[in-house]
Amino acid sequence: MVTFEATEKQRGNLREILFRLDKIPGLLWLPDSKEDRVPLVLIQHPGMSRKEDAIVSGPAQEWATHHGWACLGLDAPGHGERAVADPFEAMRDPEQAAAMAAQFAKEVVTTVDLLAERYPIDRERLGYYGYSLGAMLGIPAVSGEHHFRAAVFAAAGTGLLSGPAKGEGSHLAGLRDVAVRIIAKERDEVISLTSTMELYEGLGPEKDLLTLPGGHFAIGNDVAEAAVEWLASKL
Repeated sequence: MVTFEATEKQRGNLREILFRLDKIPGLLWLPDSKEDRVPLVLIQHPGMSRKEDAIVSGPAQEWATHHGWACLGLDAPGHGERAVADPFEAMRDPEQAAAMAAQFAKEVVTTVDLLAERYPIDRERLGYYGYSLGAMLGIPAVSGEHHFRAAVFAAAGTGLLSGPAKGEGSHLAGLRDVAVRIIAKERDEVISLTSTMELYEGLGPEKDLLTLPGGHFAIGNDVAEAAVEWLASKL
């Protein structure tokens, strides 16, 4: 039996709902809206971060307020409320990395299903924005949930979590009908340009590649602005 626990705060015109769905910790920002149901955008944090951090909560509150989207943050496996001593250990082993990505993909489907049952969320209008770890996990997650219309993967490429561009284990076929923007950092010291280009070239027809200044860990407002620009044009 699925268990769902939630506590709620009112922040201006937003409902901030902290929840736990079985073992999945999440945070939902829900706007007041005249629409019966609103789009949902999942904003996924990078490694060593969590759903409450500014990289998630900042865009979530702004986008929910100004665009009327429900915005969702989840603690990735090994992070936040389910932190482990070395969250990167699983990412260094191919089998563990694949299992982690598959786990998160299932959690996204489960969470979206339940939230759409309980709150005024349009199950057919989903968006995704993830940075680094959040982007890598987002590739199989968006591929496996067929109601995503648009996604932004920032500081991302092919790899153990995101899978290869082709062949066994590739998730890119599942993104053929998703409008995807890839955001690369011009001096990324973690994600190689080769892996980013492999990802981009394997995507479907509606795609975009944007390069922003700085290294991998320079996560400025320009990244979130480029993400919301793309999502707002597609949702």
